[in-house]
Amino acid sequence: MAETRPQSTSRLEKSAKRRQMIVETAASLFIEKGFHQTGMRDIAGKAGISLSNLYNHFKGKNEIIAAISELETVELDPLLRRLEDTSKNRMERLLQFGAEYFDLCSSPAHAALSAEIVAEAFRNPEIGGLFEQTRARLVQAVANCLPTFEENPATSAELVLGLIERSGQNAVSRDVSTRKQLRQSMLAFVERAVGTELKHG
Repeated sequence: MAETRPQSTSRLEKSAKRRQMIVETAASLFIEKGFHQTGMRDIAGKAGISLSNLYNHFKGKNEIIAAISELETVELDPLLRRLEDTSKNRMERLLQFGAEYFDLCSSPAHAALSAEIVAEAFRNPEIGGLFEQTRARLVQAVANCLPTFEENPATSAELVLGLIERSGQNAVSRDVSTRKQLRQSMLAFVERAVGTELKHG
Protein backbone atom coordinates (compact mmCIF):
# COMPACT_ATOMS: atom_id res chain seq x y z
CA MET A 1 0.00 0.00 0.00
CA ALA A 2 1.43 3.36 -1.04
CA GLU A 3 2.28 5.75 1.75
CA THR A 4 0.14 8.88 1.71
CA ARG A 5 1.57 12.27 2.63
CA PRO A 6 -0.19 14.44 5.20
CA GLN A 7 -2.84 16.68 3.67
CA SER A 8 -1.15 19.75 5.11
CA THR A 9 2.09 18.98 3.18
CA SER A 10 0.17 18.50 -0.06
CA ARG A 11 -1.74 21.74 0.54
CA LEU A 12 1.51 23.67 1.19
CA GLU A 13 3.06 22.33 -2.00
CA LYS A 14 -0.02 23.26 -4.00
CA SER A 15 0.01 26.77 -2.50
CA ALA A 16 3.73 27.20 -3.30
CA LYS A 17 3.16 26.12 -6.91
CA ARG A 18 0.22 28.53 -7.18
CA ARG A 19 2.35 31.41 -5.85
CA GLN A 20 5.12 30.56 -8.31
CA MET A 21 2.63 30.55 -11.19
CA ILE A 22 1.22 33.92 -10.09
CA VAL A 23 4.70 35.49 -9.89
CA GLU A 24 5.63 34.20 -13.35
CA THR A 25 2.32 35.43 -14.76
CA ALA A 26 2.77 38.86 -13.17
CA ALA A 27 6.34 39.13 -14.47
CA SER A 28 5.20 38.37 -18.02
CA LEU A 29 2.48 41.04 -17.74
CA PHE A 30 4.93 43.61 -16.33
CA ILE A 31 7.11 42.93 -19.37
CA GLU A 32 4.20 43.09 -21.80
CA LYS A 33 2.19 46.02 -20.39
CA GLY A 34 4.39 47.74 -17.81
CA PHE A 35 4.19 47.72 -14.02
CA HIS A 36 1.70 50.56 -13.64
CA GLN A 37 -0.47 49.44 -16.53
CA THR A 38 -0.88 45.99 -14.98
CA GLY A 39 -3.56 45.62 -12.31
CA MET A 40 -4.23 42.81 -9.88
CA ARG A 41 -7.34 41.96 -11.92
CA ASP A 42 -5.16 41.56 -15.02
CA ILE A 43 -2.86 39.18 -13.16
CA ALA A 44 -5.75 37.12 -11.81
CA GLY A 45 -7.34 36.91 -15.26
CA LYS A 46 -4.20 35.74 -17.03
CA ALA A 47 -3.41 33.32 -14.19
CA GLY A 48 -6.90 31.84 -14.47
CA ILE A 49 -7.81 32.41 -10.83
CA SER A 50 -10.30 34.60 -9.02
CA LEU A 51 -9.28 38.02 -7.73
CA SER A 52 -10.02 36.93 -4.16
CA ASN A 53 -7.78 33.89 -4.63
CA LEU A 54 -4.99 36.15 -5.86
CA TYR A 55 -5.36 38.35 -2.77
CA ASN A 56 -5.11 35.21 -0.61
CA HIS A 57 -1.54 34.87 -1.88
CA PHE A 58 -0.48 38.50 -2.38
CA LYS A 59 -1.91 41.68 -0.85
CA GLY A 60 -0.74 43.81 -3.77
CA LYS A 61 1.78 44.30 -6.54
CA ASN A 62 4.53 45.29 -4.11
CA GLU A 63 4.38 41.83 -2.54
CA ILE A 64 4.63 40.30 -6.01
CA ILE A 65 7.67 42.48 -6.73
CA ALA A 66 9.19 41.18 -3.49
CA ALA A 67 8.67 37.62 -4.73
CA ILE A 68 10.29 38.55 -8.06
CA SER A 69 13.25 39.90 -6.06
CA GLU A 70 13.58 36.51 -4.39
CA LEU A 71 13.55 34.81 -7.81
CA GLU A 72 16.28 37.17 -9.03
CA THR A 73 18.40 36.21 -6.03
CA VAL A 74 17.93 32.51 -6.84
CA GLU A 75 18.76 33.16 -10.52
CA LEU A 76 21.97 35.02 -9.68
CA ASP A 77 23.13 32.68 -6.92
CA PRO A 78 25.01 30.16 -9.15
CA LEU A 79 26.85 33.04 -10.90
CA LEU A 80 27.75 34.61 -7.57
CA ARG A 81 28.96 31.33 -6.09
CA ARG A 82 31.37 30.87 -8.98
CA LEU A 83 32.49 34.51 -8.66
CA GLU A 84 33.15 33.97 -4.94
CA ASP A 85 35.03 30.69 -5.48
CA THR A 86 38.55 31.50 -4.27
CA SER A 87 39.98 28.24 -5.67
CA LYS A 88 40.29 30.08 -9.02
CA ASN A 89 42.30 33.23 -9.68
CA ARG A 90 40.45 36.51 -9.58
CA MET A 91 40.71 37.34 -13.29
CA GLU A 92 39.36 33.94 -14.30
CA ARG A 93 36.41 34.32 -11.92
CA LEU A 94 35.69 37.88 -13.04
CA LEU A 95 35.72 37.07 -16.76
CA GLN A 96 33.58 33.95 -16.31
CA PHE A 97 31.08 36.00 -14.33
CA GLY A 98 31.19 38.78 -16.93
CA ALA A 99 30.29 36.35 -19.71
CA GLU A 100 27.47 34.71 -17.74
CA TYR A 101 26.05 37.98 -16.45
CA PHE A 102 26.18 39.46 -19.96
CA ASP A 103 24.14 36.51 -21.25
CA LEU A 104 21.55 37.05 -18.50
CA CYS A 105 21.33 40.81 -19.11
CA SER A 106 20.97 40.29 -22.87
CA SER A 107 17.91 38.07 -22.40
CA PRO A 108 14.93 40.10 -23.73
CA ALA A 109 12.65 39.04 -20.88
CA HIS A 110 15.23 39.87 -18.20
CA ALA A 111 16.06 43.22 -19.79
CA ALA A 112 12.41 44.26 -20.08
CA LEU A 113 11.52 43.24 -16.53
CA SER A 114 14.65 44.91 -15.13
CA ALA A 115 13.76 48.16 -16.89
CA GLU A 116 10.27 48.12 -15.35
CA ILE A 117 11.56 47.37 -11.87
CA VAL A 118 14.35 49.96 -12.00
CA ALA A 119 11.86 52.62 -13.13
CA GLU A 120 9.48 51.70 -10.31
CA ALA A 121 12.32 51.62 -7.77
CA PHE A 122 13.04 55.29 -8.52
CA ARG A 123 9.41 56.13 -7.76
CA ASN A 124 9.06 53.79 -4.81
CA PRO A 125 12.07 53.45 -2.43
CA GLU A 126 10.39 50.48 -0.74
CA ILE A 127 10.64 48.49 -3.96
CA GLY A 128 14.20 49.68 -4.53
CA GLY A 129 15.15 48.39 -1.10
CA LEU A 130 14.00 44.89 -2.00
CA PHE A 131 16.81 44.57 -4.54
CA GLU A 132 19.57 46.26 -2.53
CA GLN A 133 20.73 43.12 -0.73
CA THR A 134 21.40 41.19 -3.94
CA ARG A 135 23.04 44.26 -5.47
CA ALA A 136 25.29 44.67 -2.43
CA ARG A 137 26.42 41.04 -2.73
CA LEU A 138 27.12 41.55 -6.44
CA VAL A 139 29.21 44.67 -5.78
CA GLN A 140 31.16 43.01 -2.95
CA ALA A 141 31.90 39.87 -5.00
CA VAL A 142 33.17 41.91 -7.95
CA ALA A 143 35.14 44.23 -5.66
CA ASN A 144 36.89 41.20 -4.16
CA CYS A 145 38.13 40.30 -7.65
CA LEU A 146 39.71 43.69 -8.32
CA PRO A 147 43.42 44.53 -7.78
CA THR A 148 44.44 45.00 -4.17
CA PHE A 149 45.73 48.50 -4.92
CA GLU A 150 42.23 49.77 -5.78
CA GLU A 151 41.44 52.73 -3.52
CA ASN A 152 37.65 52.53 -4.03
CA PRO A 153 36.89 48.90 -4.92
CA ALA A 154 33.12 49.25 -4.44
CA THR A 155 32.96 52.21 -6.85
CA SER A 156 35.13 50.37 -9.39
CA ALA A 157 32.94 47.27 -9.00
CA GLU A 158 29.84 49.35 -9.77
CA LEU A 159 31.55 50.59 -12.94
CA VAL A 160 32.40 47.03 -14.00
CA LEU A 161 28.84 45.86 -13.31
CA GLY A 162 27.41 48.84 -15.17
CA LEU A 163 29.57 48.04 -18.20
CA ILE A 164 28.44 44.39 -18.25
CA GLU A 165 24.77 45.30 -17.76
CA ARG A 166 24.76 48.05 -20.37
CA SER A 167 26.61 45.88 -22.89
CA GLY A 168 24.08 43.10 -22.32
CA GLN A 169 21.15 45.48 -22.75
CA ASN A 170 22.66 46.81 -25.99
CA ALA A 171 22.87 43.24 -27.28
CA VAL A 172 19.21 42.40 -26.67
CA SER A 173 17.95 43.02 -30.21
CA ARG A 174 21.18 42.10 -32.04
CA ASP A 175 21.83 38.97 -34.08
CA VAL A 176 23.89 36.11 -32.62
CA SER A 177 27.13 37.14 -34.34
CA THR A 178 26.92 40.77 -33.18
CA ARG A 179 25.98 39.69 -29.66
CA LYS A 180 29.04 37.45 -29.53
CA GLN A 181 31.28 40.31 -30.70
CA LEU A 182 29.83 42.66 -28.10
CA ARG A 183 30.47 40.12 -25.34
CA GLN A 184 34.06 39.53 -26.46
CA SER A 185 34.75 43.28 -26.66
CA MET A 186 33.25 43.86 -23.23
CA LEU A 187 35.32 41.08 -21.65
CA ALA A 188 38.50 42.36 -23.31
CA PHE A 189 37.79 45.85 -21.99
CA VAL A 190 37.20 44.53 -18.45
CA GLU A 191 40.45 42.57 -18.60
CA ARG A 192 42.42 45.62 -19.71
CA ALA A 193 40.69 47.88 -17.19
CA VAL A 194 41.44 45.80 -14.10
CA GLY A 195 45.03 45.02 -15.10
CA THR A 196 47.18 41.97 -15.73
CA GLU A 197 47.99 41.57 -12.02
CA LEU A 198 44.81 39.52 -11.56
CA LYS A 199 45.97 36.78 -13.91
CA HIS A 200 48.24 35.53 -11.16
CA GLY A 201 46.30 36.49 -8.03
